[in-house]
Amino acid sequence: MKIQVIDNIGQIQPLMLMAEADVAFYSDEIQALNAAEQLQPNIILLNFALRGSQTADYTNLLLAASPTSNIVIIGDDLHEEQILHCVLAGAKGYQNSLSLAAYINRMIHAVAAGEAWLSRKIVAYLLDAIHRNYSVQAIS
Repeated sequence: MKIQVIDNIGQIQPLMLMAEADVAFYSDEIQALNAAEQLQPNIILLNFALRGSQTADYTNLLLAASPTSNIVIIGDDLHEEQILHCVLAGAKGYQNSLSLAAYINRMIHAVAAGEAWLSRKIVAYLLDAIHRNYSVQAIS
C-alpha cells in the first residue's frame, strides 16, 4: 500500500514511522501534487494546516491528479462546515489530530478497505446538509 503524507508542520510523520506501507512525506503542496499524479497513492493524509480554508480546493486538485486515491483530512478541531466542504470535494474522511496517534492504524486500514472515516456527528451533519440541499431542489 502506498501512502502519501502532506504535512507542513511535521505532525503526522512521527506516527507513520511504524506503518507497514510505502510512505512518502511532502511539506510542499506543489511537489505533493506532482508526486500524487506520478505515484497514484492508495491513501493521502492531508494536514488541514497546509491550505487552511483552501483545503477543499486542494482536495479537488489532488483527486484530479490521482482519482483513485482516498484522502483523509487531519486537523485540529475543525468546524463541521470545514469538514463538510472537504468531504463534498471528495475527501473520504477526517481525523482530529489530537487523537490521531490513537486511531491512525485503524483509520488507514478502514480507508484502505474502502470505508469512510468520519465521526457519527459529522455523518449526521453531512446528511442534514444533503437533506437541506435536496429539499430546496425538490421545491424548485
